[in-house]
Amino acid sequence: MFKSAVARQAAKAVSQFSRPAALAAPARPALNTFFRPLSSTAARANSEDDKIKKDPFLMATTKAPEGTLESEGQFARTDENVKIEYPDDEHMPRSPIVQGRGGMHFKRTLAQFSLENKVTLVTGGARGLGLVMSQAIVASGSDLAIVDLNKEEAQEQAQGLVAQFKKENPGLESDQLPNVTAHYADVSNPDSVTAAITEVLAKHGKIDHLVTSAGFTENFDAISYPHDRIQKLWGVNVDGTYLFATGVAKHLMERNVSGSMVMIGSMSGAIVNVPQPQAPYNAAKAAVRHLASSLAVEWAGYDIRVNCISPGYMLTALTRKILDENPELRDKWISLIPTGKMGTPEDLMGAVTFLLSDASRYITGADLRVDGGYTLT
Repeated sequence: MFKSAVARQAAKAVSQFSRPAALAAPARPALNTFFRPLSSTAARANSEDDKIKKDPFLMATTKAPEGTLESEGQFARTDENVKIEYPDDEHMPRSPIVQGRGGMHFKRTLAQFSLENKVTLVTGGARGLGLVMSQAIVASGSDLAIVDLNKEEAQEQAQGLVAQFKKENPGLESDQLPNVTAHYADVSNPDSVTAAITEVLAKHGKIDHLVTSAGFTENFDAISYPHDRIQKLWGVNVDGTYLFATGVAKHLMERNVSGSMVMIGSMSGAIVNVPQPQAPYNAAKAAVRHLASSLAVEWAGYDIRVNCISPGYMLTALTRKILDENPELRDKWISLIPTGKMGTPEDLMGAVTFLLSDASRYITGADLRVDGGYTLT
């Protein structure tokens, strides 16, 4: 180390004595004089426009020259021309009851997946995803309370679920059939929610599990979205989830028993869907997902588990109707799904049964995404 320092000093001295006078180092400035050496930057070889024209990656922007990559970025943006309003009951397509295996299991499976001797309340259970998940719950052994804004349809579906169960389990006595009831509730109204829970308890005597499937989406660009409809959307998706969760949790705490809740979120709570604009819905489902996490922590000490299922694009009766009317959406949606296909409501049957049952007894605050891998890319 010492020799290296001596060598550097010697080389420096030699270079100073050998430099021409014109290039000699300037005199050292006085201590009280500010000195900043000059700096320079290499001149730009081309103008910004020339640089963009020669770089294919920079050309692939919305400012690309006319005729060049006209579709750049279009599949990653929303389209304000897409407007889909949630239909009223008169124009709402009916949801069929799917075929299942009922209560008879010819293949071995874990007993922990059973929901025997339980009562499950499902909001929005008269149609769509809620109806199919209700059927999975009944097939797994639970009694069921369907809560819906359309009580007449809920009653029809309740009777249909029992009839389907009986068809798949011939020879059962009437007292061996599931007890499936229908109840009315405006899930966004606290008084209506309280009345519905009270009615369910009167019919079943208890509530062990909750699935909050009531919800809907609409497609408007954020600026033109009618404010009253935004309030309705948040009221159903967020307030309804919160009100039923707290109401059932209070009941479980009073009974001093464990329970399990599954909140139905959406992959839209983690990503931004394209091309349809739906900012308020995305925000609502993000709220549902984090509400599940928050309540899972808050109620863990009471042995109440709270999880979330976030479905991707599911072919419900309503989704099929929308795609029939907007065929271009189907190809755009599927092009973004790694599995190359949309899901069916039946794809949620195992997920909801798992999260409600003791098979997931050490799982709480989880978000189970059933989306064909959409959120992975």
